[in-house]
Amino acid sequence: MLTSNTAALHSLARPAALGAVVKADGYGHGLEIAGRCAVAGGAEWLCVADSIEAARLRHDGYGGKIFVLYPVPPAIVPTMARLRVDVTVGSLAEARTIRERLERDDPILAVHLEIDTGMTRGGVGTEEAPAAASAITEAASTSLAGVWTHLAAPENPKATAQQLSRFDSALRRIAAAGMGAGAVHAAASGGLLAAAADGHTLVRPGLALYGLHPGAGGPLPPAVAPALAVKAHPVRIAEVPPGTSVGYAGTWTARRASRIATLPIGYADGWSRSSSPGTLVLVEGRRAPLVGRVSSDSITVDVTDVGDVGPDSEFTLLGPDGDDEITADAIAEARGTISWEVLQQLGARLTRVYMSASQPVALRPESTIDITTAPGAAIPGY
Repeated sequence: MLTSNTAALHSLARPAALGAVVKADGYGHGLEIAGRCAVAGGAEWLCVADSIEAARLRHDGYGGKIFVLYPVPPAIVPTMARLRVDVTVGSLAEARTIRERLERDDPILAVHLEIDTGMTRGGVGTEEAPAAASAITEAASTSLAGVWTHLAAPENPKATAQQLSRFDSALRRIAAAGMGAGAVHAAASGGLLAAAADGHTLVRPGLALYGLHPGAGGPLPPAVAPALAVKAHPVRIAEVPPGTSVGYAGTWTARRASRIATLPIGYADGWSRSSSPGTLVLVEGRRAPLVGRVSSDSITVDVTDVGDVGPDSEFTLLGPDGDDEITADAIAEARGTISWEVLQQLGARLTRVYMSASQPVALRPESTIDITTAPGAAIPGY
């Protein structure tokens, strides 16, 4: 699904190149497999949040373009140059610091200059852009590989237009100073769907890559669908009489004779404590509510109305089950948060099982980045 999602978004982005955002462990899907699938789907770049994620992709064998979205510590700059990873700079001071950290025999470091157009999170102002760009281009050790910004509210056409106007102004100033901008990019998922990438050479979809709508712009391409499901088997099913309290502090009490299933997933796995009350799961094709507080390593579900539930029953906490589905948006609403957080909080203890044509083809066991492939299985490579 990740591969076909990328291909659909790549078609939508053309003629711009696609930089797949695989930060935060591939939005919970697994960094390495997300990267492999994105490249198989046509991504020309992989975008990450920090130097560790960039190094993991290189360790996995990826030799293509990597862009680190946030400034890296000065001490890490030489390593990024040697790994041929593009980094970001958001001030004149940062540009000068990077130059000072590189040795004569280091490869030339590709640098993208971030412009602060209204996100107020990083980047130089429009007027300072030429000086910062010049600090990058005048050094023998660095090159200006891109100029970029980030849209704060792609669902707001007026705010987006203002940001893009400021971005265009910065680009004109850099050009007037005699410098090329390299890759020009502003749009993430929302910007891509809102057609805010027109004229730019790169887009950076994140959430849409994993099959979720960012709440801005038009609909996702028909071929794009959620790529992830979270499932568990019960470790205990107990019959309890009326008046029995469940979980820490006894926040839920059975009003009738009830059946309570305990699932081995909790907030240590990213299943937020705010998930209950209000969150449902699917089992045997029917919905059942979480009851009691989420614990570090377990949740409890009232399966009284479900029917025959046993130790082999499969519970779906996120994703489809038969004709029904628990969506990340629904979970986010119950938690009072956003779908990005639902995915990105999924913890390393959760075993990732990768499927192709309904068959398991690879496995990433808990708390590791090592991937085990099924005998004879073909998974995307670089």
